[in-house]
Amino acid sequence: MSNFACTVLSVCCRVSSSSKKPARAIASALLTSAILFLPTALRAQNVTTQHIDNARSGSYTTETQLTPSTVSPSTFSRLFSQSVDGQIYAQPLYMQNVNIGGTSHNIVFVATENDTVYAFDADTNGGANASPLWKASMLTSAHGAASGATAIPQGDVSTTDITPIIGITGTPVIDPSTNTIYLVSASKENGSYAQRLHALDITSGAEKFGGPTPLSGSVLGNGNGSSGGMLTFDQKWHNNRAGLLLLNGIVYIAFAAHGDNGPGTAGSSPTMPQP
Repeated sequence: MSNFACTVLSVCCRVSSSSKKPARAIASALLTSAILFLPTALRAQNVTTQHIDNARSGSYTTETQLTPSTVSPSTFSRLFSQSVDGQIYAQPLYMQNVNIGGTSHNIVFVATENDTVYAFDADTNGGANASPLWKASMLTSAHGAASGATAIPQGDVSTTDITPIIGITGTPVIDPSTNTIYLVSASKENGSYAQRLHALDITSGAEKFGGPTPLSGSVLGNGNGSSGGMLTFDQKWHNNRAGLLLLNGIVYIAFAAHGDNGPGTAGSSPTMPQP
């Protein structure tokens, strides 16, 4: 655990009596922020990718402040909560000292299964920070979606792995050098399905680099879902559950299937124009 432990995030979940697995089907998830009461200089650590680093280690090996004596009910507790519009399967990310409208904020970025991205002040929900610093719905025309777009209903893929809707599932990734957060959205539009790679400005939620980029691709093969010796990326069935990886200027995206239903054989590592 890193000094980033100054900002701890969790969602409420209930256990269904009809299932052996925790059920996350709640209408509105609660984002919970907790702060370790340490000087700001001691608790500054950006978390820009899933599990802290590209090795997915989940560890901050130079940690010096989190000890049994400092992590206790009297020094480490929930300070406040914020509401969001859907479940949170993606890990929230954190950036410090982000300038928004001339004010510097430490920010928690949250993506939901309702295809919405939120930027919350990580230190307080008082005053103007009672509302998100910004929020952006990937279901709007400004983010490439058709009129009337929705997240994908869970019943469309015949599984309860992600319920009740499927939108942004994989953990986004932030490029601090360009102040960009990359993420994949999934949506249902006019009876068809779409998945897009978005590059959002972390100060506003606006699209960058001419995005979003629709995901597509095909490879030679005769497996499940193939046609004419080709396996084609399936906008409905391919499930971006793994966190996005940013390495040497390329965003890598991994896909599987929904509950082992439908074809789940292709992956994608699309590129997006850079400045």
